Amino acid sequence: MKTMLNAKTAIGAALAGAFALGALAVGYSAAQQKDEKPKASHAKVSTSFSETEEEEIGDIVRAYLMENPEVIIEAVEAYRVQLQLAEVDRAKTAAAQNLALLLDPATSHVAGKNPDTAKIAVIEMYDYHCGYCKRAAPLITDVLKKDADVKIVFRELPILREESAYAAEMALAARDDKKFLDFHFDMLGASGVLTEDRVDAMAKKHGLDVAAMKKEIASGAIPDMIQANHLLAQEMGVDGTPAFIVATLDGSYVDVMIGWSEERLKDMIAEAKQAG
Repeated sequence: MKTMLNAKTAIGAALAGAFALGALAVGYSAAQQKDEKPKASHAKVSTSFSETEEEEIGDIVRAYLMENPEVIIEAVEAYRVQLQLAEVDRAKTAAAQNLALLLDPATSHVAGKNPDTAKIAVIEMYDYHCGYCKRAAPLITDVLKKDADVKIVFRELPILREESAYAAEMALAARDDKKFLDFHFDMLGASGVLTEDRVDAMAKKHGLDVAAMKKEIASGAIPDMIQANHLLAQEMGVDGTPAFIVATLDGSYVDVMIGWSEERLKDMIAEAKQAG
């Protein structure tokens, strides 16, 4: 007669089963979000348990989860956190490897209280139709005006609307102009859709040469810059806006935040200063 599994083994099996269910649930959800059909596997998993023991474990897991359904929720949440941490690690590694490209002033606008001597860079990837990018604007403005240790690198990532692409192109066409910041924050603060006519009117309002800007866009260089930004974002696993990369210029500190948290961005800047 086989020895019955003790209580500790039963609980361990139940928790393992719950975690496995959580992993499957999150994996299935992620696959659905990417419009990918989950691949079914029909292969039987080989274990050291006999059929009787496997049935016993299954009964224990089933009973335990019926009595403690919150375990499944906890397992799903734990697995979600693991995925998020893995995504952040991937983003940080890619950002560190591509730091020179992310900082390149030839393909972005760089500004700050004293950008030539700043030791810390905050690289923002944004879309002019992004609500959270709009919410981040006051803190970015504050850093620009007050923090001489930090420079802001504005990097276009139009992903939310078809109209976002033209706004991003026009912003890049103004990147070397002292009027960029006024134009940028005007577009970022606008409500509704930024049509081509609205963007042109804003550019003219700030004294920008719209005809020259459109000519530069038509040359193909600016669309290529935006495509390069998309490739950088893809390598970092960034699929939304805003995304912030905070780094020391020597690369000794690099961190990434995808999404928006004012407190977290402030913490990242403080950590970068301490590291630098």
